[in-house]
Amino acid sequence: MNRNLPYSSSRRRFLQKIGAAAGMLAIFRGMERAAEGAPSPKRLLIVQRPVGTVYENWWPQGTGTSFTLSRILRPFEPVRDRMVVLRDLKLPYDGSVGGGHERGTVLMATGRRTRQLYPGNGGDDPMAEGASVDQLLVKQSPDLQGTPIASLQVSCDKRADTPEVSTRHMSYSGPRSPMTPYYQPLDVYQRVFGSLMPGGTTSDNLEALARARRQKKSVLDFASRDLGRLHELAPSAQREMLDAHVDAIREVEKELDADPRNAGFCGMEQPPEIVNVSEYIDPYSSNHVVRERDDEKHARIGALHFAVLKAAFRCDLTRVVTFQWAPGTNHVSFGDYWPPDSNIFKVHHTTSHDPDTRDTLEFLTRVEEFYANKLVGFLKELAATQDVNGGTLLDTTLVPYVTEVGTRKHNWDNMPWLLFGGAKTGLLGGRVWDNGGRGLRSTNDVWMACAGALRVPDFVIGDDDLHTTAIQGVFAPA
Repeated sequence: MNRNLPYSSSRRRFLQKIGAAAGMLAIFRGMERAAEGAPSPKRLLIVQRPVGTVYENWWPQGTGTSFTLSRILRPFEPVRDRMVVLRDLKLPYDGSVGGGHERGTVLMATGRRTRQLYPGNGGDDPMAEGASVDQLLVKQSPDLQGTPIASLQVSCDKRADTPEVSTRHMSYSGPRSPMTPYYQPLDVYQRVFGSLMPGGTTSDNLEALARARRQKKSVLDFASRDLGRLHELAPSAQREMLDAHVDAIREVEKELDADPRNAGFCGMEQPPEIVNVSEYIDPYSSNHVVRERDDEKHARIGALHFAVLKAAFRCDLTRVVTFQWAPGTNHVSFGDYWPPDSNIFKVHHTTSHDPDTRDTLEFLTRVEEFYANKLVGFLKELAATQDVNGGTLLDTTLVPYVTEVGTRKHNWDNMPWLLFGGAKTGLLGGRVWDNGGRGLRSTNDVWMACAGALRVPDFVIGDDDLHTTAIQGVFAPA
């Protein structure tokens, strides 16, 4: 790059040369916006965990800003001031068809009545009748637009009772149009950072990147010429921002390349680029004891997904993500969690169908604590990671933490949902929200409140009679 050229000419030449490298273009424009004093972008990360909760170990004591965290919520103490515990909520289930987890997942995501079932699939697999909340917001919120990747869908396990569609999907582009999530973190990495490659995310480019990753090479090798040009073009303050983007990519690649023999990787036989998980489906008639534990690999997949997403947020390559730990009818097994014998590996969902013994409820509580600990770890990472404007990623990220049923009883009322977010999302954290004894509100009213915080004040989700207005007292007035 000729440093003697006027900036406008240098900029134009750079933009011409990077071609279809949408990710590189996004980084460049983000640096320019930051240099001009533009605020950091807002982000939406919807995180699901399956099978509801155990109420007696979930609800905090107290209300408003004066409350004591429950056992399951105790891991969130470090981010308590950025958390709202939501009470008095119900899914808009009236007049819908489908099973407990199946109907609940679709209603959680779309807020619209389910009227028809997919043929087969156990007879309880409902079709979605509208787009999901994340996809509606992508199209309507100016805060969430302008990235190379409009949204990402990821999941950590695909096993469900049958080949059912409803429990495996959180995102829908429209009626009966599920958006299949990425299950392997390497696939998410290729989708996100392949956008930095000249020519964009073509199938040939992604295959080239896949070969490079097998040899532990970096996507930065493909983008080195463009990065060099950008480094020459950028003023000194923006070069620091560029270095931060590069560091973010290198960090996630180190995670992907870490030695699988280390204890933190659970002694997996395969390198973490492709994490092989069990395909076992546990019958309801069994004792739900299996030979292999899934929770270590489950945690590893979640950690790798989170690492890629953190880097993608940091480089502003996407602003909207749905993250599913597992379908509601999941078959993930957990070790060390069965109270009578820590050497017994029990399956999560099928065990939830057993009678409510003290051991069963303790097991389900420990699984809930597992998911809480994984999420709070990631929230702390977001709170410690700077974005290009000098704030932190959590400052401008809104994180609804949701589930598809209230409890193992398959109820859709008293939904145990949380909201997390930094100060710049407007979330009034450090409180328990309830409806003041006026009955249950639709979860659609929560989504409407979130939309208002993302500059969509007239947002509506669901059938006309399945919502009222956005709940108040959760976000600061705009």
